[in-house]
Amino acid sequence: MSVNDLESRILEVLAERKKLTLQPGNLVKAAVLVPIIRRSGEYCILFMKRPKNMKHHPGQISFPGGIFEERDLTLKGTVIREMHEELGVDVGDIKFLGELDDYATTTGFLISPFVGSIPYPYNFKVNREEVADLIIVPVEELMSPPKVGYIVREGKHYPVYYYELPEHIVWGATARILKNFMDTIFSGASA
Repeated sequence: MSVNDLESRILEVLAERKKLTLQPGNLVKAAVLVPIIRRSGEYCILFMKRPKNMKHHPGQISFPGGIFEERDLTLKGTVIREMHEELGVDVGDIKFLGELDDYATTTGFLISPFVGSIPYPYNFKVNREEVADLIIVPVEELMSPPKVGYIVREGKHYPVYYYELPEHIVWGATARILKNFMDTIFSGASA
C-alpha cells in the first residue's frame, strides 16, 4: 500500500473492524482526534505541544481533544468542541474517518480516539492558553516501531511507548494511541 492512499486505507480499515470499547467505571471520559493532513502531497499527523502551565500533562505532546462535557452529547461532540476551542477548526472542515480502540490511562482517563482529516493549509486559530505549538510529522517518519521504557506506579511496572522526533518526544497516552493507529492501519501493509 502506498502512503498516498492513506485516507482511503484508514476509511476502509476502520470501517471493517470493531473497535475495543471500554466501560468508564470511575475513569474520566475524554476524546481526541488523530488529525491527518496532506502537506505538499505527503500525509502527516498533526500534534500539539501543551503549555507548561496546563493542569493536566503540561508541556507534553498530544492530540487535540479533552474531557467529555455533558453539552457535547457524544464523545465525537467532545472532539468537535475541542478542535474548535484549541485550534479554531470548524466542524465542517473535519472529515471523520473512523475510531480507534478506547484507551484507559494510568492517570484516570478513558480516552476515545477518533481519526479525521483536515484540509491543509488551514488557517488555524490557535488558543495559546491550551496550545503552545503545532507539530506536523510526516507519517513516513512514524513507521518505525516506538521505543519502550517502563515506569513504576503503585509497585507495578508499566510499559511506556515513546517516539523520538527531531525536537520532541511523544510518549504516554499519545504514543499508545499513535501506536494503535500505526499498527491498525499499517498491519500487513507495505508502506
